[in-house]
Amino acid sequence: MTVQPALHRQHCSVAAPTQLWLDADGRLGGGAPSGSAPGTGTAGGTSAEAAADGWFTGLLHGDTRMLCRAEATVNGHPPEPATVEASPGGVLRVRGLVRGIEGPTEDPAVELLQTWTVTPGAVRVTLRLSTSLETLDAEIEVRLAADFTDMAAIRLGRFREPLQPSAADDSSLRWSEGGKTLTVAAAGRVAPGERLIWRGTAGRGRPLEAEWQATLADTEDAVVAARLPASRRVRARPAGALGLLLENSLDELDGLRLATRKAPDAPFLAAGAPWYFTLFGRDSLWAARLLLPVDAALAAGTLRALAAYQGTRTDPAAAEEPGKILHELRAKELVLESQALRLPPVYFGAVDSTPLWLCLLGELGRAGTDDAAVRSLLPTAARAAQWLLAAGAAGSSAAGGNTGNGGFLSYQDTSGHGLSNQGWKDSRDAMQFRDGRQAQGPIALSEVQGYAYQAAEATADVFDSYGEPGGQELREFAAALKQNFRERFWVQDDGGAFPAMALDGHGEAVDIPGSNMGHLLGTGILDAAEARLVADRLLNPELFSGYGLHTLSRRAAGFWPFSYHCGSVWSHDTAIAIRGLLLEGFTAEARVLAEGLLAASVSFGHRLPELFAGVTAAESGRAVPYPASCHPQAWSSASAVVLAQALGVAF
Repeated sequence: MTVQPALHRQHCSVAAPTQLWLDADGRLGGGAPSGSAPGTGTAGGTSAEAAADGWFTGLLHGDTRMLCRAEATVNGHPPEPATVEASPGGVLRVRGLVRGIEGPTEDPAVELLQTWTVTPGAVRVTLRLSTSLETLDAEIEVRLAADFTDMAAIRLGRFREPLQPSAADDSSLRWSEGGKTLTVAAAGRVAPGERLIWRGTAGRGRPLEAEWQATLADTEDAVVAARLPASRRVRARPAGALGLLLENSLDELDGLRLATRKAPDAPFLAAGAPWYFTLFGRDSLWAARLLLPVDAALAAGTLRALAAYQGTRTDPAAAEEPGKILHELRAKELVLESQALRLPPVYFGAVDSTPLWLCLLGELGRAGTDDAAVRSLLPTAARAAQWLLAAGAAGSSAAGGNTGNGGFLSYQDTSGHGLSNQGWKDSRDAMQFRDGRQAQGPIALSEVQGYAYQAAEATADVFDSYGEPGGQELREFAAALKQNFRERFWVQDDGGAFPAMALDGHGEAVDIPGSNMGHLLGTGILDAAEARLVADRLLNPELFSGYGLHTLSRRAAGFWPFSYHCGSVWSHDTAIAIRGLLLEGFTAEARVLAEGLLAASVSFGHRLPELFAGVTAAESGRAVPYPASCHPQAWSSASAVVLAQALGVAF
């Protein structure tokens, strides 16, 4: 089994569809990270980089790492790393000291500051050489390499050897492959061996400055950059840690804005960097829902982007069905051999994207900010509603299906190469019983029934408001679903009653508490007494780590704090529970969870990663990273808005 590259110590700057990843010391390839054994890094940043050191660096565009090396030296000496500083607008400043050049005292006499500014499809790099010496004849050299390694290969720790430029002159280098191109420009500074060289004299108070620029393009990619929002409804931002988190999160979200080539005027948020830099139904919808108080235009754009790819046929290989909303969009087939996955470019393997799409449409309709968008999406909503009704009936005896999940939305991969779990916890071991047994499909997830209930009720309201038929059938579906859920999903342990994470293919309840129950709050599928039981269970140490919600109860046989979905803490998962608590009126409980997640964000530089380890606050004075956690992640960054709401900030 291949372990994904670690990301938690790296620095990144994103301006979708472009990403910059530097190592912990601010370097792009060209050497091993601090603390690694001598000789384990490779000069070109190739396959040994991940295999030996467990990390990767690069300048990426879409699903391809283009530049794999950009190593600077001064008079042949590499700078010793000092700091890496991030600033809004996609800026990373890397400060290093050139100790190989001696000064009149024991103090370092030369500093090189490299400033990377990332924008969609273009990266500008400035270099400023400063010195305490009266005069220094200096040569700044940047060694470059490009490998065009596919993102899926990077996840498996497989890197290509560097490519030869397809064109070069004294002012630019160009690499190309298929529809992908990378051009590095520095007027009159290109030297043999894929190097950039500047020569000049620096002195005290007289820095030597240089600049180069990379331009990246992929004409075959499915996504393109989207315009930044004209404005957001954000009032005076709070002070302290909350203010820093909110500021950083909104900046990160700007860097994740994309559109598809099919719907270029419909912006959405890429799910996250580096692996999920594209349209994901579930992730993009949840991010838009969390941000609705400050960015209604994003909600409309996300709905339109997904509507453009709504399912029209039955195709088991793509998990496509008429009316269904997609799971993820890629430019080509995604192959992850270690997970036995082979997903087509447009893949529909998610049981929750369609009800979540309907939920967001209903919330946008209630907000009343974009009547035209809601009206234009009514045909898509009608098809999605029919999918919802059909999916709910698929397992019933009346439909001739498996009665174990009769009346519930369920999933099972029939292709043999798709996702085995198709809710937000989509790893292979995510659905397990108290004793560690894996649940067998078809699986009906508890939170998906909550989404479906809310979707049916909200869509019925939308249809009624616009004079469309179908509202009564949706309400009847919702009422039956609510009753069936109460009868089938509630289980008991020594801590009391709680809703199971799922029903397996035989109708047996997955009998261990999980964070999924937090998603039920605010959907309407719970009555007041049931919501109270869920709120109490969420704040129990069994699920609440002090920093956020464990994905799985600490009492489960399969609990492990470093498991992706069986013990870790996900930022958005906790935020969704906070949102639900607020909607149910549990403001004190919401504040407890929000304060825990805010404390965790301090451990990550006032930012929220995709997930972090389920090590409790009692066990560690700071939140512990999950090494392969993506950052920024759209729904994690969007969670800052919910935290702020729980802590008294009005939007």
